[in-house]
Amino acid sequence: MAFVKKINISSEAKLMGMDFYVPFLQYISRIIEFVVCPIAAWWSVYLFLDYSGDKDKTAELTPNSLTPILSYGLIRVTSFFLVFLTAFFVLLISITLRYPYPYISVFNLTIIYVPQTVLYCYLGFFLMVLSRNIVIPLFILLTYIVVKYWTTRDIPVYNVMSFSIDMQLYPRIILLAVKNIALALALAIGGHFILVRRKKI
Repeated sequence: MAFVKKINISSEAKLMGMDFYVPFLQYISRIIEFVVCPIAAWWSVYLFLDYSGDKDKTAELTPNSLTPILSYGLIRVTSFFLVFLTAFFVLLISITLRYPYPYISVFNLTIIYVPQTVLYCYLGFFLMVLSRNIVIPLFILLTYIVVKYWTTRDIPVYNVMSFSIDMQLYPRIILLAVKNIALALALAIGGHFILVRRKKI
């Protein structure tokens, strides 16, 4: 056991520099990408738990007025998402304080993860309004996350996740962030369109 005492873990860690933290970052990045980001869809799904296309269930919405439908749909979802986003930024800031390296910055983490949360939020909204059944959006989201976890981008489905284990910002991640935001906007508009159409039927 004498040779074990000669090992100076602290000194070895300092010699490795930032490479010493890669295993911890991998663990954190996977939790954020596979657990925290998808949770952004939770409130947007549950807000419409009692939603139905029946006229008696949606009588509070004026058919010819966009304002009540916006308040009931997009504004409602976005308000709850901003609460989630505030807590999410607290998490990102705490990570940068724990690992104070130049490439692990709030800006980098924002580009890597926030577009994913935006997409999950409005995907949940769109699926819930489209299906009017809470099981369907939750099943789709959970299936997607599980399949992505086990395959890591090996299936021919749109890749929401960046898989940035070291939390560094790469050109492909910036492109993916733009795609995620664009798709999120399309889903938000699509969900709103479905609400408007069903109010006029």
